[in-house]
Amino acid sequence: MITLLLTSLQLRADANPELWPYIKERLFSDRPIAEAEFLTISGPKRASSGAQVPVTIKLDSPDDTEMKYVFLIIDANPTQHAATYKLTNLSQELELSTRIRMETDSFVRVVAEDTAGKLYMSAIPIRASGGCSGYMDVFDPELTANLGKILVKSKDKFLTTRIKHPNFTGLQKDLASGGYIPRWIVEEIIYVNNEEIVLVAQNKISMSQDPYLKFKVNSDIKGALNIMVRDTKGQGFSKDITI
Repeated sequence: MITLLLTSLQLRADANPELWPYIKERLFSDRPIAEAEFLTISGPKRASSGAQVPVTIKLDSPDDTEMKYVFLIIDANPTQHAATYKLTNLSQELELSTRIRMETDSFVRVVAEDTAGKLYMSAIPIRASGGCSGYMDVFDPELTANLGKILVKSKDKFLTTRIKHPNFTGLQKDLASGGYIPRWIVEEIIYVNNEEIVLVAQNKISMSQDPYLKFKVNSDIKGALNIMVRDTKGQGFSKDITI
């Protein structure tokens, strides 16, 4: 028991809690943020790769509350705001998994905002390193092979999408020149069911290469589902499936 306690304390010590007050002030000003049992985030205590860190967000919105946004935040990353998820009436009970980049050990947070402007938060510490920077061969054909191809799987009430894209962060260096590779990421993913928006994911540089997103499909979602993707070069990609 003592060993487990010491290990837990060490894990928490490696993620610096002193960063959050400054991030919170910049992103949310002096607005109060409450902890809520209906909102959680989970992930590994130690990631095997800082470039592909799996996290899962669960939101079970109370009956009398409608959620508008979910923000994903990584305290110690160069850009702390990792993603914003715009919710609709078809995504109020959200179970969403994605993969993020982490530059160093950090608290990873999820903040939800309801339509009244109230904020709720959950946070976990994760140990990881080197996910946002490092060296890459920008001319490696594998990085852009099948660019924009959207891989989709619908199984057991979950929809999984993976988009072929290098997602250059702007902080990575080219092996040949040593210069920084310009930022080039998947910026927005929109899911539409029968002309009604289900979910919008707005991504920043902290999302992994070949962006991955898996979420539980509301029972009301049936028939045609359109997935639309846009990157920072203005390129658009889409995929149509039937649920």
